[in-house]
Amino acid sequence: MKKFLFLGLLLIRLPAGAVEKGMARNAVLAELGEPSGSMQRDGKEILLFKTGTVTLQNGVVIKADLSQNYVRQAEERAVKAKEFEAVKQAELEKQKLLYPEDNIVRIECVYEKTENWETLPESIRPAQGRYGYNVYIPQGYHESTDRAYKCLFIESSALWGSVKERVRKEKWMVVILPDAPQQQVGKTINGNFLAAFDDAIGRFRIDKERIFINGKVPSAIFSTMRPVAGIILLDPDFRGFEKAGVSLNFLSRNPDLRAYVLLSNSDRDSTLFQGQFIIDHIPKHYVGIYEGNVAVLPQQLADEALDWMKKEYSLP
Repeated sequence: MKKFLFLGLLLIRLPAGAVEKGMARNAVLAELGEPSGSMQRDGKEILLFKTGTVTLQNGVVIKADLSQNYVRQAEERAVKAKEFEAVKQAELEKQKLLYPEDNIVRIECVYEKTENWETLPESIRPAQGRYGYNVYIPQGYHESTDRAYKCLFIESSALWGSVKERVRKEKWMVVILPDAPQQQVGKTINGNFLAAFDDAIGRFRIDKERIFINGKVPSAIFSTMRPVAGIILLDPDFRGFEKAGVSLNFLSRNPDLRAYVLLSNSDRDSTLFQGQFIIDHIPKHYVGIYEGNVAVLPQQLADEALDWMKKEYSLP
């Protein structure tokens, strides 16, 4: 009897913390491990641990008498957890300010890797240097910390209007490369793509298996430089690649590439050439013909292109 009373002096009621009233039996075992014994008394289950006892009724804690040492450790863990959550919340608020959701943000980046680009003619091999890009952050990005986002790269800001409603609705990440009106292919535009790609992949939660590019001539080359799932091309000039010295087999570097290509019917010979090139070099493709000429992919056609890509990859 004296021994029992002495033990009782070493035990105190646990304050709100690790094991508390209302906690389920499984949660108690997860916290304290397997008990060294148990007993039944007046319809209650008493679990015996090295740190004390826990009394349950109908599988729920109604009383916890645990040692001062355990209580102190539990309180220390609770304080550390609270501090961690505070730091995490502060970082989240910082990220929200840096990258506001449903907005386009300017990002500075650099390309300084040493890579072998001997497959490209010297005149268009990527140039190292400082670059930049704009990025669209979808609504809900900061709260969905376990989600990786589909990403669409677009060659210039002029293409944003074609896709903005769709990507906002479906919560895509969008990387907008700077306009390069005087350069369809070249060192600078290729270097900027690589800098933007590498930076965006490292900075944001982008699904690396679901990266797509929308544009004209450069997108096809981009797709051979970094892992890209699909390209959406409007009136690409593959004859121009040949004139620039690009090997016509350059697309074989990405054998799983999907290509959705729209060609104008205004020049029959060019349309036939471009279409045949795609058939010969990109096994997984769609080629559509439209009437007239457009400088920027209209929203309806952009939607159809994204629908095709989503179907190819079974995307939601």
